[in-house]
Amino acid sequence: MKNKIVWPFLVFSLFFINLSIAQNLEDYLSAYTGDNGKGYVKPLADAFGANINSGFYHDADIPFAGVNIYVGVVTMTAFVSDDSKTFDAKTGEFFLPETTVKVPTIFGDTEGTTVDGNAGTSYKFPGGLGISKLPIAVPQITVGSFMGTDATLRYIQLDVDDNIGELSVFGFGVRHSISQYIPLFPLNIAGGLYYQTFDVGDIIEANAFALSVQGSYSLPFFTFYGGLSYETASLDIKYEFGSGEDTEEISFSLDAENNVRLTLGAAVQLSVFTLHADYNIGNQDVFVLGLGFEF
Repeated sequence: MKNKIVWPFLVFSLFFINLSIAQNLEDYLSAYTGDNGKGYVKPLADAFGANINSGFYHDADIPFAGVNIYVGVVTMTAFVSDDSKTFDAKTGEFFLPETTVKVPTIFGDTEGTTVDGNAGTSYKFPGGLGISKLPIAVPQITVGSFMGTDATLRYIQLDVDDNIGELSVFGFGVRHSISQYIPLFPLNIAGGLYYQTFDVGDIIEANAFALSVQGSYSLPFFTFYGGLSYETASLDIKYEFGSGEDTEEISFSLDAENNVRLTLGAAVQLSVFTLHADYNIGNQDVFVLGLGFEF
């Protein structure tokens, strides 16, 4: 039993290795100020926001009473579209001629873009991380039931490395069975409400909210589930621009574009072992894979 408890957390650790980047995260963010900075970082807000609003459920069956517990690790992977890898940036006010050019976002090509100006001058736009997906994994526990209601908690706090710094995720949610009020209805239906915070070092502070209607249909060993959600997410970003006496603190807020999502997924349960996966369709698509124990 001890090995069964430990190995999900090893999976969790391996997923966070994908977040470790070769260069300090602040080095990327500090390349820009003003509107250019917002355009550069905006895809990060969309991916983070969509990720942390994912993976809270894998069925809609909530008994009226009794002890029901799920303990596992949920991984969420946001896919970065080609449109999210570039944005239109402007050269600085002292550079002539003023030029607008398509350059990499934080997820874009690692090679920067250079614009030639008057009198042999040039303006350098930095590159990005060169990635097409952003994975996150968190341990999660769901406990029920009281009058058709259960509660979910996810939490992790760890020092990833010197590049990223301390990363913490805290989220909680409650669900209530709707199908219990509809006798002989063939589907399980529930409503859920969730809130989360997500911090990356001293650079990013994020919060997210989601309201969802969930449905599921169960067969022996298999459950098919889905849902429709309304969600919001915002990131407060703070970093330093320049160096020495010319150092300037830059801060701004960004709202993620994902507001409505459709979730389609399936789960398989063998004894107390549960494996579930779903795909989330919205402005930012996300794939969820969860592994845990349910009893």
